[in-house]
Amino acid sequence: MSTGDIVTIPTLKFHLTLFVRTYGDEDGLSFDFEAEDLYAAGDKVLEISRRISECPGVMYWKILSVVRVRTADRQ
Repeated sequence: MSTGDIVTIPTLKFHLTLFVRTYGDEDGLSFDFEAEDLYAAGDKVLEISRRISECPGVMYWKILSVVRVRTADRQ
């Protein structure tokens, strides 16, 4: 395969904010992630939700926001 055969897929950027309550503590978590499209972003958010639910000590959590981040070079 030559480098001329490599196809790059543009990704969308997202910002996820969560609220998490554990025994004796509560805090907001926030981070950025990338996905190929809106469906892939939804799948990633579902996977994050599943993993948080499985964390020992997590009593309560909720998604506060999922926002698509628009960059200057991509409209």
